[in-house]
Amino acid sequence: MGAFPFVPRVLPFLFLGLAQALGAQSALTIPSLIPLPVEIEQLQGECALKCPWSVTRGHGVTKALGDLLQAELDSLHPKSAVKCEKALDIELSLFQPDTILPPETYWLTVEKDRILIKAPTEEGLFRGTRTLIQLLEGGVGDMRLPCLRISDHPRFAWRGMHLDVVRHFFLVSFVKSYIDLLARYKLNTFHWHLTDDQGWRIEIKKYPKLTEVGAWRKGSQVGPYSAQTFDTLRYGGFYTQEEIRDVVAYAAARHIAVVPEIEMPGHALAALAAYPELSCTRGPFSVERGWGVFPDVFCPKEETFIFLENVLDEVIGLFPSPYIHIGGDECPKERWHECPHCQALMQQEGLKDEHELQSYFIRRIEKFVNSKGRKIIGWDEILEGGLAPNAAVMSWRGTEGGIASAKAGHYAVMSPGSHCYFDHYQGDPANEPLAIGGYTPLQKTYSYEPIPAELNAEESKYILGAQGNVWTEYILTEDHLEYMAVPRALALSEVLWSPAASRNEADFLRRLKAEFPALERLRINAAQSMFDPVLHLAPGANPGEVMVSMECPCEGQPFVLDARSLEGVPYTGPIIAKNNLTIRALCKDIHGNEQGRMVSRRILYSKATARNITLDRAPSEKYADGGAFTLVNGITAGARRVNHEWLGWRGGEVTITVDLDSAQDLRFLGLGALNEPSSWIHPPEAIEISTSLDGLTFEKQGDAPMKKGEGRREVAVVKPCKARYVRYIVHAWKAIPVGQPGAGEPAWLFLDEVIIN
Repeated sequence: MGAFPFVPRVLPFLFLGLAQALGAQSALTIPSLIPLPVEIEQLQGECALKCPWSVTRGHGVTKALGDLLQAELDSLHPKSAVKCEKALDIELSLFQPDTILPPETYWLTVEKDRILIKAPTEEGLFRGTRTLIQLLEGGVGDMRLPCLRISDHPRFAWRGMHLDVVRHFFLVSFVKSYIDLLARYKLNTFHWHLTDDQGWRIEIKKYPKLTEVGAWRKGSQVGPYSAQTFDTLRYGGFYTQEEIRDVVAYAAARHIAVVPEIEMPGHALAALAAYPELSCTRGPFSVERGWGVFPDVFCPKEETFIFLENVLDEVIGLFPSPYIHIGGDECPKERWHECPHCQALMQQEGLKDEHELQSYFIRRIEKFVNSKGRKIIGWDEILEGGLAPNAAVMSWRGTEGGIASAKAGHYAVMSPGSHCYFDHYQGDPANEPLAIGGYTPLQKTYSYEPIPAELNAEESKYILGAQGNVWTEYILTEDHLEYMAVPRALALSEVLWSPAASRNEADFLRRLKAEFPALERLRINAAQSMFDPVLHLAPGANPGEVMVSMECPCEGQPFVLDARSLEGVPYTGPIIAKNNLTIRALCKDIHGNEQGRMVSRRILYSKATARNITLDRAPSEKYADGGAFTLVNGITAGARRVNHEWLGWRGGEVTITVDLDSAQDLRFLGLGALNEPSSWIHPPEAIEISTSLDGLTFEKQGDAPMKKGEGRREVAVVKPCKARYVRYIVHAWKAIPVGQPGAGEPAWLFLDEVIIN
């Protein structure tokens, strides 16, 4: 498995170019397709669609596939008064190729009087039927299709989407519709997150209290994390083993592997509430109401391993997937550090620290799973203390875990939060439902390249593919979940299926816009945030100027609105701010219709705004949008945190120096910082603020105390002084305090705006 090294003989036309190139030949153009096939060739002639559509199965093609396709065709084909001697034949054909082809390869040919899909496997045939459905949807308007030939296969073997049903529970009917969505866009892996601190969602016959107790909590966290507000409504649910088998069979009919996730050794409070003897302290515990990371985890003792092996034995019996996901992420070590049994076990096994104890835990579990003919995959924390011999890694904390795994000869699935976390905001937070934070617009997902540049060709073969993740702390309903997943899942599907050389954002957005009627027909609540105007802030030509530029996707025209008008005036070039300014913008299409929603930016000036700023240490690549200018662009981070309003560093210290361009009388020297412990983000341990007239000799003005409370906090020294240069030396916590999520790890430091007055 891994990335397939096959290169198409001819690079595929982008659909816009294809339509232009063939416009003189035919009035018909090929309907938009997502993901883009490897190779498309338009032929002479057209295929009429007015007659009924009938599926013909070649030798070896299962009745189940034929029936599934026929049912879809019947729902799509409009009733017609046209009398036909013969139905349009749609033929499914299996064949044995002379050469080894990538799995899921298929060929689709539209001829004047028939449509043929052929493939070496039924899996390939099914992928071809997904392309056919999109072609027919695009052709029913004119009741005809251009004759064409498609040759297609995926770029990656693992094309996944994840669903967390623990924080909020979703019925089997919705899980099936989610699988339908994956199948439509040729995704082939459904990662089902079934256990965590807030609930246990899978029936285990040997341990009934897992669902009697562990599936239900006495309330849920509501609103933003920083508010720490909870309701008192009993909440929960679980899937019976019969329901699990039903979902797995439903997915298998659509050639989608279901990968279950059973969390260990951390994120285990739901299990420990049912069986507290499996902990280090023996409880008592309750199923957790809130979100975050909690200190009580499975204790690595024999009774725990017996329990987990029995659980996994039943899980493996339900899920035929080659991989079983065992979590492995965010496991606090303080209980192990204080536990006499754990310390004795470490000494007995020659383990130098608790990270190696976690590795011992994972290796024990892997040995059992391997004995059942399966493999484990876990989040990238399973690398810590040494990777189990046959384990695969799911890289979520950036790409480093996947790189390390591939270099060590282990398979990896790339799922970095920066591009693949679909619980993040995807548009202006003012227009979006409450989310966990982050900022992952559709265009950023589409720009993702799963093969890290740090890997050579041999190492790259260990990158199985990538996956989009949907965590549901802030997602309560089916409509909301669809809104967060779609259309970012479509962008990821093209990243994972289509050749990298064919990727073109503008062309994808045009095809996506053409896909929305189908999404509406399928009653999928897709977000359209990607059609909102995009505002870019940059330094102006002169010190103290903020230059605001705008763009609209899909050839839209930006309009600038004033306080009195909703019509606005066309945007003709960058707007220069020199004082406080609120800018409102929207996009209109070529017909003058509004496209997307209005976006607003409020620039608030201080003496530091748009002045020269230097950093002695670059922020983390994941939290570096806008560079140092982010700290002086006049934008104070909102209550709904998004990446492009903050710069982030992990551990250490950073020195920030602002040049005010001239000596000035000052009295307020401030800086914004974030306190969000659940995300390992802590306020600075210390901030030293000093000033200078010449940039060489600095006089300390004081240490800025951090105000208490979570969320954005402003630290400042209020003291009259005269200076041209202001310097902030900001120290992050070297280690997160005991009792906090991520205890012992370097804290993240998030800063947003220098305010000097």
